[in-house]
Amino acid sequence: MRPPSDVHIGDFVHLDGMFLRVQDMRAAGTAAQRVLIFDGHPPWVMRQSTITYRPIELA
Repeated sequence: MRPPSDVHIGDFVHLDGMFLRVQDMRAAGTAAQRVLIFDGHPPWVMRQSTITYRPIELA
């Protein structure tokens, strides 16, 4: 679970029964909200903590 302020581009967010990769994002008035932009899915306003995962970066 991550709040909107902790979501990054490249994270995967659980939405509509699937995990979608965040392609871009915009502020939505406050740090407590973000507009998340996905490929092949309409933008979505994230207003509360949501199930997410962040891929592990291998060095």
